Amino acid sequence: MNDKSNQRRAAFPWKDGKPPHLPCAPGDVGPIVLLPGDPARVGLAAKLLPNARDLGQRREYRMASATVDGVGVTLCSTGIGGPSTEIALVELANLGAKIAVRIGGMGAIAPGLPLGGMLIVDDAIGGTGAARVYGAKGPVNASPQIVAALANAAQNDGTAHRVGRVATTDSYYRGQGRPLFGDAAGPSSDDDPIAKFAAQGAVGCDMETETILTVGAALGLQAGAILAVHGDRTTDRWLEDYEPAQEAVVRIALRAALDLFSSTKKGVSP
Repeated sequence: MNDKSNQRRAAFPWKDGKPPHLPCAPGDVGPIVLLPGDPARVGLAAKLLPNARDLGQRREYRMASATVDGVGVTLCSTGIGGPSTEIALVELANLGAKIAVRIGGMGAIAPGLPLGGMLIVDDAIGGTGAARVYGAKGPVNASPQIVAALANAAQNDGTAHRVGRVATTDSYYRGQGRPLFGDAAGPSSDDDPIAKFAAQGAVGCDMETETILTVGAALGLQAGAILAVHGDRTTDRWLEDYEPAQEAVVRIALRAALDLFSSTKKGVSP
């Protein structure tokens, strides 16, 4: 971040090197950032990092940082959806982030993904608002190096996973084919967005990944995502106890990001 002014500018409203939204300051953000959506999951993830330091919370952004294997690792919640996710990524990149991995949940929209299983995202579709601002017009690719590192880490962790496409939507209810009232019928087959996403090859649906991949590319970050299956739209089943799955997500993402960071510094592929 190159603006050290102690006076805010409307175009870039930082002050004393501090961002206007994230609860942190210069030196707080490591080169690796892990990005859950839910602020509560920052606390869950921080328990798995040695000596994690709580940085506080502002709006939907809760943060913590730790040093793992000599590398700075930062946890930062993004909130729900693309607009808040874009803010987090831009401010994190200005504070030194280099590798960004979404650690979250999704709904499975294709058979064969068990509750608690993992999707390692190789690309995202959806055309969400924030992604369109950054030029997304079709499938947006995750960093191939992150995909490979996540798949390797998941294999070593012994966690059920697959690599595939996620569909990202700005809407939780209508945009994911849910009824607007609990006793109402869902959309007709002709209007069902989940069926349309599945027809385009997506195996899951979430609300942030397309933004992370698109904005991450614009910022020069290596960006990816690993998503635990919290719900299965093909069977209408829901994962009530998601903590074990999210702990696995954190373990896998952390190991993959550390391996990638180490190999990048050595100038070799992971």
